Amino acid sequence: MMTRMWTFLTVPSVVAVLCLMQPSAGDVVGIHPCNSQIYCQGPLLDKIQMARIYRDSKTFVDMNLKEDPVTVLQAFDSTLANVPSNKSQIQAFVDQYFEGPGTEFEEWTPGDYVENPAFLAKVKDNNLKQFGKSLCEIWEQLGRKIKNDVRDNQERYSLLYVENPFIVPGGRFRETYYWDSLWVVHGLLRCEMTQTVRGMLENFFFIIERHSFIPNGFRVYYQKRSQPPLLAWMVESYYDVSRDMDALVRSLAPLEREYQFWMTNRSVEVQVNGKTHTLNQYNTVTNTPRPESYAEDVETAGETTEEQASRIYSNIASAAESGWDFSSRWFSREDESNMRLNTTVITDIIPVDLNSILCRNEKLLARFYNITGDEVKSRYYSERYEQRKDAIKEVMWNQEKGVWQDYYIPDQSLRDYFFPSNVFPMYADCYGTTDAEREMMEEKVVSYLQAQNVLRYDGGVPTSLSNTGQQWDLPNAWPPLQHVIITSLAEGRRNQSKALALELAQRWVYTNWLGWKNTQHMFEKYDVDNVGRRGGGGEYDSQTGFGWTNGVVLDLLSRHGDTLTTDTSTSEAPANMPSMFICVFLFVHTMFAVVLYR
Repeated sequence: MMTRMWTFLTVPSVVAVLCLMQPSAGDVVGIHPCNSQIYCQGPLLDKIQMARIYRDSKTFVDMNLKEDPVTVLQAFDSTLANVPSNKSQIQAFVDQYFEGPGTEFEEWTPGDYVENPAFLAKVKDNNLKQFGKSLCEIWEQLGRKIKNDVRDNQERYSLLYVENPFIVPGGRFRETYYWDSLWVVHGLLRCEMTQTVRGMLENFFFIIERHSFIPNGFRVYYQKRSQPPLLAWMVESYYDVSRDMDALVRSLAPLEREYQFWMTNRSVEVQVNGKTHTLNQYNTVTNTPRPESYAEDVETAGETTEEQASRIYSNIASAAESGWDFSSRWFSREDESNMRLNTTVITDIIPVDLNSILCRNEKLLARFYNITGDEVKSRYYSERYEQRKDAIKEVMWNQEKGVWQDYYIPDQSLRDYFFPSNVFPMYADCYGTTDAEREMMEEKVVSYLQAQNVLRYDGGVPTSLSNTGQQWDLPNAWPPLQHVIITSLAEGRRNQSKALALELAQRWVYTNWLGWKNTQHMFEKYDVDNVGRRGGGGEYDSQTGFGWTNGVVLDLLSRHGDTLTTDTSTSEAPANMPSMFICVFLFVHTMFAVVLYR
C-alpha cells in the first residue's frame, strides 16, 4: 500500500475567524443560537430550564408567548430573576405567560392523498400491502400547517413561519427537520402526494432566501446550525417523478446559495501526496448550551472551566448538526473506556457522509443546469464533482480495509471504526472513475461489511459496534442508514450485492411490520437484537410517528414489494429467507458454469 504524506491546512472561513477571535480562557464570549432573550439565551431561559419543570427541555422552548416578549421579560425580572424560587413558582410563571407546545398549528389534511397508490399493486404479500397503505395514511396524522399569527407575531413564537403545509417526523419533533425530510419526500412520492412535496420544497427555498442555509429544524433556536444538506436530492426525486420544470428552475438559486454557505463556512483543506483537496465538516459557531437540551448540556459540561465548557458546547452543537446526535463516531478515542458525550471532537473530524452528500449535490447541480440550458454552470459543477470524488478517494478510501472512513485532523489519519456512513460514497454515486474500479470498490465494501460481522443481526444493520448508551450506537438501527446500505448494494453492479440488498430489505421491512403489527406505531429507531422492538438510549425517549421510518419502508416496498414477505413458515427467522435465495442463486450459477466449462 502506497505511503501517504498528510498535511492539514485551515481554510479562511467564517468559522475559523470566529474561533481565532475568541478571547482566552476566563473571558470566553458566548455565541448563542439566536438573539431571543427567551428562546436562545438569558436568565429567563436559564432559570426555567435548570429548574427541569419538564422532563424534556425541548418542551419549554417550543411554547409560545401569551404576551409580547418585553412584557414577559419585565414580569420575570420583577418576580423571579433576583429571588430564590422553587419549581411550583416557576411552573406558575410559565403557565401564566406561555402556552403550548403545539398550539402554533391549525387543522390541516393533505388534499393530495391517494387511497390506492400504484406501487401497492406490486406488493405481493397481503400483510405488506395493507402495511404500505396504512403508512400512506399516516401522512395525514403527521401533516401540519402554521397559523397566520406566527407570521404576524413571530416574536411570540420559536417556530419559524413558512407558508405551505408540511410533514413532521412525529412526537417531540413538531416542526420540519432538514435531513429527515429526504426520506419523508421519498415516502410521499411513493404515495403519489406530489402537491405536498412541492409545498415542502417551496418552504425550504423560502428559508434559504432568508437565512442563507437551512437550519437543523424550523425553530429560532436552530438558526446557527444546519443538518446534512440534502435539499438537492429532494429536488431530484420530485423532478424525476413530476417533470415540473418550473420547480427545477425555482430551485437553482436557493441550491447554489446553500452550497456557497457550506463552502464558505464549513470547509477545510487537506494535502495528500502534494495535492490539496477541499472538503467539508460539521462545525457550528455556537458555544453555549443548546436551548432545546439546555439542562442536559449544562450537565454534560459539568465542573469544567469556561473555556472547556465552551468547547464542549460547540462540539455538541456540531454533532447535532450532523444528525448523529449522539454517537461514539464523534468521541475521542484516546481512552476507549471513557467514551462519553463530553469527549465529542467532531470539529476535528472530516466526515465521509457529509462530503459524499456535497459530492452528489455538485453532480446534481451540473445535471440541473444542463437540463435548464446553462452549459457554463453545468460544466463548472461537473468539474467540482470530479474534484470532490477524487478528494474522497485520496483522503478517505482505506485500501487495506476496502471502505471509506472519516478523517481525523489532529492525527492526520483515518478513523478505523465501523459506521454505516462508511458506505455513503456508493449511496451518493461518488466513487470510481471506471466500471472496473467501481466494481472493485463495491466488492471490497461487501467484504468489509462481512468482516465487520454487522450483517448477522435480524433487526437491521447496527449504527456502530460500540454500546455507549447513546442513541446513534449499538444496539440501535436507524431507518436512513438502512436505506443507505440497502440502496447502495441494490444499485451496485454485482449480483452478490443485489442479493445482499434484498436480504437486508427483507429484515428491515419485517422488523418494521412486526413492530407495527404489535403496537400500531412506527418508531424512529429499532433494536437490532430484538426484531420489531423500538430502540432506546440518548437524551430523550424514543419517538413514534415516524416520518423517515415510513418513507424508507415505502421506498423499499416500492422497489422490492414483489419479493418481500411476512411469511416466516419456511425458515427459522425472517432474515434467513433471502439467505436461502442467495444460496440457490450461487448453486445455480455454479452449475451453469460447470455445464459451460464441459
